[in-house]
Amino acid sequence: MHRNFFPGRFIVLEGLDKAGKTTQARNLAEYLEKLGYQVVQTAEPTKGKVGSLIRKVLSGEILMDSRTLQLLFTADRSEHLEKVIRPALDKGKVVISDRYFYSTLAYGSIDLDVSWLFKVNRFALSPDLTIFIDVPPDVCLKRLKKEQSKQELFEKKEQLQKVRKTYLNLVQNFPEMIVVDGMGNQKEVFTQIEYWVKRKLG
Repeated sequence: MHRNFFPGRFIVLEGLDKAGKTTQARNLAEYLEKLGYQVVQTAEPTKGKVGSLIRKVLSGEILMDSRTLQLLFTADRSEHLEKVIRPALDKGKVVISDRYFYSTLAYGSIDLDVSWLFKVNRFALSPDLTIFIDVPPDVCLKRLKKEQSKQELFEKKEQLQKVRKTYLNLVQNFPEMIVVDGMGNQKEVFTQIEYWVKRKLG
């Protein structure tokens, strides 16, 4: 991946579905805005045409093989970088993304080679900080069952166990990645996030 030489800062939140990423991304945006930063909140898959197609695959509306799906994620990311992330960073803003390149490695590795996934995403811009909110698969699945009646792609215990293991391995290989314990309440989890963001932004 390419280093971030833009004046802005790029922060990514990662984790299993229902680990609290979206809530904490919102909390972080509000926190930074109060400190005077200009913030852009975004997410992957995006709400663009490619991102909308991906959501249909994840919900089971469209069937697609794993390799094609991950190439769609990659195409969506390329557009995301050019239309949202890079322009915001160039203006000195803080970009907070709910999921990014690491999701492709973690979820794609269920049945695809990680080295191939990394290769097709080599264009990606490296974040200044990536926070993995660690919540056990069992807990995430219980939260998912409470909120939706239909199981989506990747929402099986065995798959999520492998995804979590891959995320933790990524932390060992990407220096911009850190782990926070996602099992506390919202405030407790955010306190950990705030600590790391302060270290990065000063």
